[in-house]
Amino acid sequence: MQQPSASMAPAPHGSLPPRLWLDNVDALLNEPVYKNVMYQRLESCSSEEELVLLEVVDEKLLQFKKDQRDHRNKAKLEFIIGASLEGPQALDEVLLDLCETRGLDDGLVDYLDEIVEKARGAEKEIAKKEEKKESMLVQMLTVIKDRVVAEIRTRDKPHVRMLAALLRMDDPPEREAFLRPSVQNPESAARFEEFVLDGIQYMEQHRADWLVDERVEKMKDIAREVAMLRDFLEDRRSSRK
Repeated sequence: MQQPSASMAPAPHGSLPPRLWLDNVDALLNEPVYKNVMYQRLESCSSEEELVLLEVVDEKLLQFKKDQRDHRNKAKLEFIIGASLEGPQALDEVLLDLCETRGLDDGLVDYLDEIVEKARGAEKEIAKKEEKKESMLVQMLTVIKDRVVAEIRTRDKPHVRMLAALLRMDDPPEREAFLRPSVQNPESAARFEEFVLDGIQYMEQHRADWLVDERVEKMKDIAREVAMLRDFLEDRRSSRK
């Protein structure tokens, strides 16, 4: 699956050339850089007129930045939804790719919050009249938001990366070859096994009706394989005593 398009929303018209805004969009969206430049510019203002002009420019730039972020986040969301409709494995791969390229961030979570709230608000009026439950769209967006939040919170944790790699492997011998150098003592095997079992329990309790998740069964296979490796490592340790 191709990465989402890097296209941008139209630049605002005003006293500054639109091309200037678009040519520097990456710097404008870099908050530390933007704030540093604006603070320096603020300190260098030599007149009230110049200060007012800077405030007007800042206001326009803030709206421009929001439009650009919304445009990019919309493209990411469409990309993620497309993957989720293909299946759990495609969704995992897309989220992992976006996570590794830092495409998942708090801005995307905020955008998802806005989209979910808008969808829920639109459905409240219908629900009052027809007593309908939450729609499949809202459920799907909520699950996607939860997955994005989970990826952001766990992207630097080794067990998450290890499980993600194992889920991409269909062949048990291949998984064993991957596990042996990664898990070298019974204690680390036990910790990873517990992590996988916790993941299975969570997924079984929060399974989404719209997404048939085959990963649960594969995770059960992985948990059994890790348990076997743990037993092997314990036996080997005992035989050396």
